[in-house]
Amino acid sequence: MTTSTDTATKRATRVKASDLIYGDILDFLIDEAAMLDDDRHLEWLDCLTEDIVYKMPIRKTVYRRDGDGFDGRNVHWDDDRFSLGLRVRRSVEVEAAYDRDPAPRVRRMVTNLVVHETDTPGEYAATTYLLVLRNRFDAPTYDMLTAKREDVIRRDDEGTCKLARRRVLVDQTALGAVFINVFM
Repeated sequence: MTTSTDTATKRATRVKASDLIYGDILDFLIDEAAMLDDDRHLEWLDCLTEDIVYKMPIRKTVYRRDGDGFDGRNVHWDDDRFSLGLRVRRSVEVEAAYDRDPAPRVRRMVTNLVVHETDTPGEYAATTYLLVLRNRFDAPTYDMLTAKREDVIRRDDEGTCKLARRRVLVDQTALGAVFINVFM
């Protein structure tokens, strides 16, 4: 299944790491990961556009000749601004949420940033790799998840970067319940 990010990347010019916009997008993604790691979910919502599309398709194991390994019809999430707001409210306001109290310790490592211009002025296609580590209670080990993220970053009128689209392509076929409520 081809996404708008895939299409934009194939047609567009790659932004060099020495370009200022590359640094702005990298700073945005680092700051976003820090907000999420520090449970600053309400602040994170302000980094999203009003028309945000936030998806994570289900990974499936297929032979190469049978597709890219993602189910185009089924997703773990298919969120917009409203549903992301509800998920954030659950995370912030529901004190008795079992998966949130005591709070898990989550770290997101974002790497391998590649940025392309798109056909829309002020929008950039950004691809990153993601490693998420999660620890809870007194467990001596981490739950781990790896993924590729395909984002569209949009600069608003003030030049601030905001997340307009995110497609999270996890490497695991079995996600595990511990990651369903973790923002990627």
